[in-house]
Amino acid sequence: MTRSAAPTGFDRALTIGIVGGMSPESTVTYYQHIVRRHHSAFGDHSYPRIVICSVSFQKYIDWQHRGDWDRIAVELEREFQSAAGAGAELAVLATNTMHKVLPAIRSPIPVLSIMEAVADFATNAGIKTVGLTGTRFTMSDRFYAEGLEARGLKVIVPDAEQQERIHRIIYDELIKGDVRDSSVEDFGAIGRALLSRGAEAIVLGCTELELLTRNRGLGIRTIDSTLVHAEAAWERAVGVSELRTQNSELFCDEV
Repeated sequence: MTRSAAPTGFDRALTIGIVGGMSPESTVTYYQHIVRRHHSAFGDHSYPRIVICSVSFQKYIDWQHRGDWDRIAVELEREFQSAAGAGAELAVLATNTMHKVLPAIRSPIPVLSIMEAVADFATNAGIKTVGLTGTRFTMSDRFYAEGLEARGLKVIVPDAEQQERIHRIIYDELIKGDVRDSSVEDFGAIGRALLSRGAEAIVLGCTELELLTRNRGLGIRTIDSTLVHAEAAWERAVGVSELRTQNSELFCDEV
């Protein structure tokens, strides 16, 4: 990639708050992408200051499966307040599923929606129909599909059995960093089934799913929500907006 000069009037980047820990695999990806993306664009280490508020994940897992989304909203609101108190000027919620409660959260700083980032990327890439994968909550509770549909995309989801398989892979394996060949194969088959139903790309609507797809040769075109979201945060913090379409090969791959 050709390094570009800093935009006119570039005094400093905004401080980014990452509310993460759900799970550590994805939180690391956000941090690394922002730092490395800045260096690749500007050739220096003036990347944005980053504040990470890492939650204790188990209670969130328990609340999810009990359906206690109100409690999740209250706890995440506190995390955004903590991020703002530490100097963050904008924030990302480093998980797809928890975006279900984002409308109920009163954050003192702007929070960049992952659905908006994914929809913008897909539209810029000329994609009109996506297959949505993620946790069972993300695939079946409609909040994510509606967020994409409101921005002009058609959304196809796996069938109930496929949804349960992906859900179990995420919670039993990926959040622990456990990547199994059988799960890679199963996810590839589900992705290809969605493509056969008309999807033009598969949204990795869980921040851990890229562990199953990156450099795996599955033959499915994917949109990595984690990288797209991290890219949107970096763009907003630095004040540039021309990069996703120019560098779409980083995020939407035929592998």
